[in-house]
Amino acid sequence: MARSALGDLYSGSGITKRNRLEQIKSSLHEDRTSFDSHWRELGDWIMPRRIRFQGSDRNKGDRRNQNIIDSTARFSARTLASGLHAGLTSPARPWFKLTTPDPTLASYKPVKDWLYKVTQRMSVLFTDSNLYNSLPVVYGDLGTFGTGCMSFLPDSVDLFRTYTYPIGSYWLGLNSRNLVSTFARDYELSVRQVVEEFCLKPGTREIDWSVVSLTVKTLWDRGNYQAAVPITWIVLPNDDADPERLESRYLPFSSCHYEQGGESRDGRFLRESGYHSFPILAPRWETSGEDTYGVDCPGMTALGDVKQLQSMQRMKGKAIHKAVDPPLVGHPELRAQKTSLLPGDITYLRDAQHGLRAIHEVGLNIDHLSNDIGLVQYRIQRAYFEDLFLMMARSDQIRESGQPLTAREVQERHEEKLLALGPVLERTNDELLDPIVDRAYKMMEDAGLFDDMPPPEELEGVKVKVEYISIMASAQKLVGVTGHDRFVNSVVPLVEVFPGIRHKINVNKLVDDYAEMLGTDPEIVRTDEEAQQLAQTEATEAQATAMAERTQMLAAASKDAAAAQQATGASGTPPLDQVLGAGQNSAASQTVV
Repeated sequence: MARSALGDLYSGSGITKRNRLEQIKSSLHEDRTSFDSHWRELGDWIMPRRIRFQGSDRNKGDRRNQNIIDSTARFSARTLASGLHAGLTSPARPWFKLTTPDPTLASYKPVKDWLYKVTQRMSVLFTDSNLYNSLPVVYGDLGTFGTGCMSFLPDSVDLFRTYTYPIGSYWLGLNSRNLVSTFARDYELSVRQVVEEFCLKPGTREIDWSVVSLTVKTLWDRGNYQAAVPITWIVLPNDDADPERLESRYLPFSSCHYEQGGESRDGRFLRESGYHSFPILAPRWETSGEDTYGVDCPGMTALGDVKQLQSMQRMKGKAIHKAVDPPLVGHPELRAQKTSLLPGDITYLRDAQHGLRAIHEVGLNIDHLSNDIGLVQYRIQRAYFEDLFLMMARSDQIRESGQPLTAREVQERHEEKLLALGPVLERTNDELLDPIVDRAYKMMEDAGLFDDMPPPEELEGVKVKVEYISIMASAQKLVGVTGHDRFVNSVVPLVEVFPGIRHKINVNKLVDDYAEMLGTDPEIVRTDEEAQQLAQTEATEAQATAMAERTQMLAAASKDAAAAQQATGASGTPPLDQVLGAGQNSAASQTVV
């Protein structure tokens, strides 16, 4: 195997791998520097607890919301995070399903059933893990700071576990496709955490001290288990990747943990491993060109209004304070005697004209200021799409007639939401949800969780893909359902006038399309072959029933005719012959019809 370019760099320049990683982290830090001040502002004015620029900031309970008087922006950010979570990845209903690029193959019954079972098994695993605790946090960071970040890592208990990272605590780098492929982070662990995570040998209680510095070993021996140890973690494309090598260090992505400012005796890392796919999920709200981090988002849009809102609330509070407790002016003689401003108390003066009075009148109209504040609050809520996520609750407040929303209005408002959030949803699928499903499927497959349900032969060599059926994704598909509904509602009245037009509608295909758009369980909808077989069975049963009824009618007629077999009809024909003839004529007429 040819030596990689990175390997040549190590050996040719004398730079150690640790030094090279530090250079990479320093370069990533320099690229991010211009975003730091903006993120600090967003954090100080909207989400103070979601910024962390120093690893030592952990476990700091100091008050950080001094700039926030009106919490409108914080409530809007929370609504956005909850709305995206409920609309995209709600644990209460299916939000994805596995399918194939070929629609015909995906509709094949054995393939459809297998894909559905795999999807259900993955959904159960998602629910059992902490994924649904992490996603709302990522959505919140995405909406306020333009970038969210979490890791999707193997776990010995839940198969995988997710970890969210505050803005400012990590650095990102892009590959040639402008997708995040490099991640670095500084953080702190206690001595006990370092020993448990990196030093314990698997399956034993034996501690391997060769991977930590002498400082950590000394702190452990002294019983100082809670002392902080600064750690750096870097994940990046592995230049030494080799698919023919089984060791984790030759996987497509390299992962290194090491102590900051301290090395083990033999220069080893705390942990050097690798991943088949990039374990970091870093969705961005909106990017521009080759920018690594999100450059626009609701929080950035609303920041000016948020600052103005706090200023206006301060002015309003100051005006109310002056109106209730105004600054006073009085005669100098009042300085030498008791003066009270308490309700019900009294101050004695020789000359009442020399009493206290307001130094100036506060002529501000509080109502006008309150209306202006309401307009600023509305702009913040609109920036965070709060009016869209809460459109059902807000609709009753803005409707003049007081009548409930019609189904048509609800549908149109859903489409409005999709128009506003469509580009963001597509980027979220690409940078967050696709990697989640792909990594989970691969990890479950490697763990043998699908061994009891081998795929059908038709899927041999076929790449399975994910399709989203969340509330928002389904709403996008409902635009197609609306077209189907309008078509059917237009055709049905025509069938009454022109019966032959009903043959223009492929009812089976119509039902299949409805089920596909609505994400219906494939077990509910029968295949065309099954439906045709049932139709033939019903036709056969109906024919047999008709024959039985006709036989019964003929038997009854024969019995009545036997009682009068000596009589003749007006035409001279025996009654039995008349009945049989009538029966034959009736049967013939039914056949013609």
